[in-house]
Amino acid sequence: MKKIQIILGPTGIGKSAYAIDIAQKTGAEIISADAYQVYKDFNIGTAKITKEEQKLVPHHLIDILDPTVPYDVVQFQSRSKQLINALTAKNTPSIICGGTAYYLMAFLYNYDFSQSPESDPVVRDALEERYIKEGKNVLLAELQQIDPILHAKIDQGNPRRLLRALEIYELTGKPPSSFKIEGPLRADCEIIGLTTDRDIVYDKINKRVDQMIQVGLIEEVEQLLSRYPQDAPAFQALGYKQCIAYLQGTCDKTTMIDQIKTLSRRFAKRQMTWFKRIENVNWLQKT
Repeated sequence: MKKIQIILGPTGIGKSAYAIDIAQKTGAEIISADAYQVYKDFNIGTAKITKEEQKLVPHHLIDILDPTVPYDVVQFQSRSKQLINALTAKNTPSIICGGTAYYLMAFLYNYDFSQSPESDPVVRDALEERYIKEGKNVLLAELQQIDPILHAKIDQGNPRRLLRALEIYELTGKPPSSFKIEGPLRADCEIIGLTTDRDIVYDKINKRVDQMIQVGLIEEVEQLLSRYPQDAPAFQALGYKQCIAYLQGTCDKTTMIDQIKTLSRRFAKRQMTWFKRIENVNWLQKT
């Protein structure tokens, strides 16, 4: 068995349970490849595994950041490499598990972001204001003009990546895709993909959203808003903005739940589009 296993698949398919099962059998430790489970206190909406589940197997990159601290692919890449090196040094297998496809692609293909400029708060704030006033489609059209390569690949449901791409262009005058150097697929990884019929995935997603509401997602968001500013990066996780809109009275509860389900299904579809680009995936059919 290779020392690094990658577990990927659409949201709600059961990646975490599958990874824990393998880790218990092999003595592996699990590294989360999730953009939002890194944040403390954001539990229900991120589908974070429970404290009891975390005790079954050592987990990394979960509950490590304050919700106001930005987290991105470069940080994931750096932190995951450090963890892999530490685990390899003590001959412990690693499992990277998660649904943030861009993070997994960056790890598997050794994306090099070293030439990318650091963020400029002034430029970033101006772009965020434009996003609010002009809307996503205007900025996407702008990206298509300056960098059609990136436009064809970008996750259009993730405003952070869109704003970062435009920020890089404003800072350098160069297409943002020119700063990402992609290497060959890592040879030290076994990649396992969990998949099933689309209707089954969508049904799992709908049921999971209903369960999140039942176990207290709305109450979680109320508590989080009393502790953290609404513009904290963690609130960008799917489901939280929709709950905030409901709590602020801009939509009713049924509309909020339907929106979360619809956006989650779209997210799962985008995930699979990304995952299909990855080579040498051993796809396992789930029921």
